Amino acid sequence: MEKLAIVLCIILIVQYGLSFIQIKYYRKSMDSLIDDYRGKQGYHLFSGMERRKVGPGAIALIIVDESYIIQKCHVLGGVSILSKFKEVPSYEGKHVGAVLDEHHMMKQKLKKRKKGPAVMHALSMAAEQALVSISKKIITNVN
Repeated sequence: MEKLAIVLCIILIVQYGLSFIQIKYYRKSMDSLIDDYRGKQGYHLFSGMERRKVGPGAIALIIVDESYIIQKCHVLGGVSILSKFKEVPSYEGKHVGAVLDEHHMMKQKLKKRKKGPAVMHALSMAAEQALVSISKKIITNVN
């Protein structure tokens, strides 16, 4: 019984250490994206995350301008601590509404399965945040 408790404690400590490394990497990646746009007006950083109990999850970081156009898109997908953020140029220059539309179309094709790719869910979450946040900002500036 004591050995089981020791093994469980070791597993928790290792999990804590790996989580710490992952959070540090996330902050470093986010800071490098922010540095590219520091001091420039009208650009916003949004992130989306999709966690899965089984299978790979994903994190998406997007820089969006005031016109809702994606300027930069970086995605981390996978199950391993060794996963790295990768730039996804195919989304750059797209309207955030187009990303949401793509996700909606994909969901319609996957009628039986509830979930599509984790990366698409993370991108959709970031795109939704962008639409809501920028819209609120524009509305408050008008009033």
